[in-house]
Amino acid sequence: MERNEWMAARELPLSVRDLTISPAELRATLGYGTAEPGPDVQEIVDRLTARALEICRPRLGFRIVEGRVERQRLTLEGVDFEPGAIIAAQLRKGSCFAVLIASVGAEMDAWLHDLREGDDVVAAYVADALGSVMAEAIVACGLDCLERYVAPEGLRITNSYSPGYCGWNVSEQHALFSLLPEGFCGVRLCESGLMLPIKSVSAVVGIGPEVERRDYGCALCRKADCYKRRLGA
Repeated sequence: MERNEWMAARELPLSVRDLTISPAELRATLGYGTAEPGPDVQEIVDRLTARALEICRPRLGFRIVEGRVERQRLTLEGVDFEPGAIIAAQLRKGSCFAVLIASVGAEMDAWLHDLREGDDVVAAYVADALGSVMAEAIVACGLDCLERYVAPEGLRITNSYSPGYCGWNVSEQHALFSLLPEGFCGVRLCESGLMLPIKSVSAVVGIGPEVERRDYGCALCRKADCYKRRLGA
């Protein structure tokens, strides 16, 4: 495969059957920590999970771009980003980078919107948490696919790092999306930088022969409200 083709934006085929939905992660996102919800809440969780798996049409894709890290600055195809010291340190050995998009899809987004507009506050809360967990499950699939994609070139990948986490200002979403085809994976940006569908994730992944993909470590980051911290990482 020629390099231009290898680096082209591509959406990957994906179904809910490819996703691993962790009950422990869902409980943590709901605020239960390692505790089990009561039977009434568990019935709601089970019912909504089954419905979400029927509705969700996950979208996933990436584009590989040239770039470099200098101090705390990440430059991708001439576009500068300030992800902060924590993320820059994890990406600095990258010889190129992937811009990754993951989304639960418009169908599930519409379902979540209807629940938010309804009278069942508990169901809306559970479904919102479920949407977040499913979006992260799609990201995990994306990392696995990207890892397999670059391996024949003797390359490895880092974790994914997103605007809004570890001190990376979410306002840089617009610059990140400028590197992708318009409407890539069905995701678009509001002026505020909010992605639609809401349960979508944008991220940068480092690629290179010396980079490392490893478990998220909260010793690297002191952001108190990070979802990974809720999982006890």
